[in-house]
Formats: sequence, C-alpha cells, structure tokens
Amino acid sequence: MKVLINNCYGGFGFSHEACKLWLERNNVSFLETENKYGDPQFIIDNDISYVSNLISRDDSTIIQIFEEKGSEFVSGECAELILVEILDGCQYRIGEYDGMEYIDQTWIKVTLDELKNGLSQEQLDMVSKGCDVVLKKS
Repeated sequence: MKVLINNCYGGFGFSHEACKLWLERNNVSFLETENKYGDPQFIIDNDISYVSNLISRDDSTIIQIFEEKGSEFVSGECAELILVEILDGCQYRIGEYDGMEYIDQTWIKVTLDELKNGLSQEQLDMVSKGCDVVLKKS
C-alpha cells in the first residue's frame, strides 16, 4: 500500500489545487471562496471545510494525483510529500519530528479466537514481513 508522508521539516499539508482536484474527482459538491485574509477555502454542505483533513494519506485518489502531477502540485506551503510503501492490509501510524514524518508502526488487529485457533496464512505473512499483532477489543 502506498502512503504519502512529509519529507521535510515544517508542517504537513495538501495544496489548495490538489484538494480542489480531489473534490472534483470524488464528485463532492463544493463552493470555492476566500476567507477574510484572502486565502482560498472550500464550503461543503454549507460549512467551511478543511479538505486536507478529509483525505487519508493512503487515499487512492490523492496518490493518483500525486503520481500524475508531482510533489510540487500536491504539497502545501511547508510540505515536500513523498510516497512510501507499507504492506497491504496493515494499519499504520505516522510519526513526526519537527514536521519530518516517517512510518512509526504497522500492525494487524486480530481477535483472541484468531490467536487461539491460529492466524491465517495471510496474517502470518504480514507478521513475518514486519507488521505487529494487536489484539482487537471485544
């Protein structure tokens, strides 16, 4: 699975242009306006929306936009985004230091019954390749 992370010091963010293209490609109705400082913003469902917060780092649409347009188009003011690969099926956590990001942990969630009865071959493969095992809460 591909995941976008920030590869420089400073804050993470998607560019306004990337957010607009993401909205259009996902058929989300929006109105484009400016805030009181003249910065562009989006109105979705009659509410100001921070589109960057709606987009997951492994979202297939934003990854496709990144691959088509490049980091300069997709990255916000303080960001330099890069793609990293993690194992399909693993969940992940992004860590950061002063804005520089990295994949901090990958894991799969399993039930107590799965542990008692044995993990599937797919789960064993993910664990053998580095995913941690976390017990699902019942």
